[in-house]
Amino acid sequence: MRSINTAHLRAFHAVATEGSFTKAARLLHVTQPTLSQEVKALEDAHGVLLFDRSRRGVALTEVGHALFAVTRRLFAAEQEALELLAGVRHLEGGSLAVGADGPFHAVPLLAAFAKRHPGPTVTLSVGNSQVLLQGLLDTKIDVAVLGGVPDDPRLTVVPFRRDPVKALLPRGHPLAEQRAVTLQEMAAERLVMREPGSMTRTLVEQAFADAGLAPASTLEIESREAVVEAVAAGLGLGFISAAEFTPDPRLVLLPLDGVRVEMEESVVCLRERRRLAVVRAFLEVARELAAE
Repeated sequence: MRSINTAHLRAFHAVATEGSFTKAARLLHVTQPTLSQEVKALEDAHGVLLFDRSRRGVALTEVGHALFAVTRRLFAAEQEALELLAGVRHLEGGSLAVGADGPFHAVPLLAAFAKRHPGPTVTLSVGNSQVLLQGLLDTKIDVAVLGGVPDDPRLTVVPFRRDPVKALLPRGHPLAEQRAVTLQEMAAERLVMREPGSMTRTLVEQAFADAGLAPASTLEIESREAVVEAVAAGLGLGFISAAEFTPDPRLVLLPLDGVRVEMEESVVCLRERRRLAVVRAFLEVARELAAE
């Protein structure tokens, strides 16, 4: 059986993970020409093309995608082995990359984890649910705190909390005088919506579809904070999870009348990585907080 050069495979995996030869070379602490030679050597040795190269960057070929799925499992297993051998299983060190669709649920969870396990270095990145799920599958992050997790056998999911999605209005708007607002009333207004991939947007669009409604006009904005500012400036009405709303004298938060839209937040990791001690410890903290 033909052998495979592990260094060449690691070079390929770094480029596939980072999406760039430059970033991958920086990650592996080698020069870009050295990295390019290692990837080219892997391709030549096995008679395949793993990347489509252009001035705009690199993209995985069909074979490259298939190999990347293998190297993700391979190097995840290597990380687990290193953890066991280095004693990180006792959480004396190591690292944990956390992704979240917002800081509101993640930060208290991170604080509880850090208090119990001060050894590991923890990093937090914020993005929408779609981006975070891809980050998990690409092993760029270890765990994610997000809403609307799909039914996927590759994932381990720990339900964390449920919060209602409510309507967000500028204080001077006529509807802000009401105790609640209907979807029909919201659909007649200009709406400020998150970008595709946002779970808040997905839930709201589903609620409108179930009610046979379509918003008259929408303005798409790519962050929760920007949505809040746009609504405060009178650019339209919006939606936000009640747990993510910080009281603001410019704004009014109203429940939706006649419909229940809920954001269910979960802590998620790749099933194959749940045995990693630092990931397992994070999930345990999440379960305890959820029970409270």
